[in-house]
Amino acid sequence: MRLNISMLRAVGCLTAILLLAGCVSPGPRSRYLEQIEPASIPHLIAYLGATNLEIRYPFRGKDTLAIASWPPEQTDANGFQYRYRYATLAFDKQPRATRKSLSHGTKLTIRDPKQWQILVDGVFQGLMPSQPGHGVLVHVQDQEVALFRDKTGAPHVVRLDQKPGDLVIDRAFSQSDFTREAIGLLERTANKLDPNQTEFLFVTDEDPAFVLINVRERMIVFLSYPIDPDLQPADLPGWFTLRALNSVIIRGFVVSALKNPVTLISRGLWHIGSSGATALDAGSIGDSGTPPPPLYTGPGMDLAQWEKHLDGLGSARRSKGKVDLFINGDKFFPALIKSVENATRSVDVMVYIFSSDEFAVTIANILKHRSSTVRVRVLIDELGSLFGNDTSPPSATPPGFKHPGDIKSYLKSGSKVAVRAGTNPWLTSDHRKCIIIDGRQAYVGGMNIGWNYRYDWHDIMVRLTGPVVGRLEKDYEEAWSHAGLLGDFAYAWDCLFDRTHPRKNEIAGAIDVRPLRTATGNIEIYQAQLEAIRRSKSYIYIENAYFGDYSILRELIKARRRGVDVRVILPSKNDSGVMQTCNLIMANAMVSHGIRVYAYPGMTHVKAAIYDGWACLGSANMEKMSLRVSQELDVAFSDPATVDLLKSNLFETDFNRAREIKEPEPMNWMDSFVKAFADQL
Repeated sequence: MRLNISMLRAVGCLTAILLLAGCVSPGPRSRYLEQIEPASIPHLIAYLGATNLEIRYPFRGKDTLAIASWPPEQTDANGFQYRYRYATLAFDKQPRATRKSLSHGTKLTIRDPKQWQILVDGVFQGLMPSQPGHGVLVHVQDQEVALFRDKTGAPHVVRLDQKPGDLVIDRAFSQSDFTREAIGLLERTANKLDPNQTEFLFVTDEDPAFVLINVRERMIVFLSYPIDPDLQPADLPGWFTLRALNSVIIRGFVVSALKNPVTLISRGLWHIGSSGATALDAGSIGDSGTPPPPLYTGPGMDLAQWEKHLDGLGSARRSKGKVDLFINGDKFFPALIKSVENATRSVDVMVYIFSSDEFAVTIANILKHRSSTVRVRVLIDELGSLFGNDTSPPSATPPGFKHPGDIKSYLKSGSKVAVRAGTNPWLTSDHRKCIIIDGRQAYVGGMNIGWNYRYDWHDIMVRLTGPVVGRLEKDYEEAWSHAGLLGDFAYAWDCLFDRTHPRKNEIAGAIDVRPLRTATGNIEIYQAQLEAIRRSKSYIYIENAYFGDYSILRELIKARRRGVDVRVILPSKNDSGVMQTCNLIMANAMVSHGIRVYAYPGMTHVKAAIYDGWACLGSANMEKMSLRVSQELDVAFSDPATVDLLKSNLFETDFNRAREIKEPEPMNWMDSFVKAFADQL
């Protein structure tokens, strides 16, 4: 069913209001700040440079300039990426002789608001689902909106927090997707506008005032007028350093000594011992020697026997459950939002980082709204959320957005959300990600709550249902008690005297799912994967953002010498310069010994592996802190159908997308020093 003209116009008008005016309201503008008067718009002349724009317009009988610029971005090696930018117009009244003119740049034809409206109409017409009761999420400018048809088939466009709770979301489109759709539509209709024009400047009559679309560069730039300085969001507060010192010293040591004395001592001793073990383990891995043998073609390890071996790891017991995979934020977050909106009893959130960027604030607002009818608890890591405060790139932050100074306070303000932050004695962290809805479904994996995880980074989460959720719910209760006022004492009480039995949550079609953990005195994630490498016969696939463990590296090399097909995917552009160096050193060693290494385009934050049909994924990186010290949570399973989905949808897809590293890359003496330093973090 297609939109008729009247329906399309209604959708377009509402979309324009929501996206270009209502979604981000920068507030009243100062009367001292200038704008281009409507009467001047027919006389505009615009010139485009590489990363800047000049708009000339008449003002009080003189030629005046409005100038905007945005940061350049390198094009991905695999080709153009569809990009978007935000920029603020600055007004230049300098004498003509001192101006830097762009008149030698590309002269643009100005498109009026009606033509911009037609473009928006066309994009949303193409994205509007045809099935009643179904919708899609679209992120454009600074907001996500839902495009859907009600049960009668009538189209609607609403903000994300206003969409019906029973709406089935078929797909989520990012700002890059919107850029792609808009550019594709322009390319198909360019002859109707100007067959020789590949750059378009649209006047919107709203905010942003102009939209620049560069078809050749695959980019959209939203251009806004300046905001009153009194209304500008503040930069990081001057007392950020004091907050950091308070978290590290006062809360990490003084407060921990009072409410978590056992944790303070035990983690300190365990951390020292782990650092010593890591230092002894580091060093030469030997020469590559002879070329690796041909790949083994026989069957893999005995998975039934392997699962029985894992039963001996103590706490790593098998539970029944169903596993659903969500690869990337555009799949995970719409599912999470739907689960939160449909919760009837409780929402329990545990993440390492709850950021304060615009997407995290959207999630926070949903949690605050739901807290009026269900219990909502949020457990975060103190240092993780402090230093991961804003993950959105400056060029993607809309003008006028104000970051909350403290996400904990923001979540609690005007709501019934309960928030606790775990302390960080000896700079240890609770790196787990586990979100439990009604005690009946749990989301586990590598994603925190923030911009990067929703839009920019490659990552994976799983949704668990069935009895295994009861196990995770009990873990959450203990973690919640441990982060509270009574700390170790409340945790000990829960462990010794809490006789609450985990929910059975029996479901059909459940498989064996095994939660694995890293904690003080418990390195079962490390032990399980190290032994899985030793037992593997056929293949080992690993994708991880941070790889630095020498024991894992040595066992991978031995596996390759046995004929195992060993492949490792690492990010081509890590978010940490130190870990980028660590990854480079480990990748060079692996390539030298015949292991196939792939550089994923951009940042992959995935922590997943398959060893001959046994899969393990979650929050743990392949480095010291995750494998030996921090609090981590992985889940493992060997169900053939579920593992095959992970293999095809994640690993085989990423092998095809990534660039294989054929030769070791150049290094210097400083790289080894950085690696040695990182091993002790």
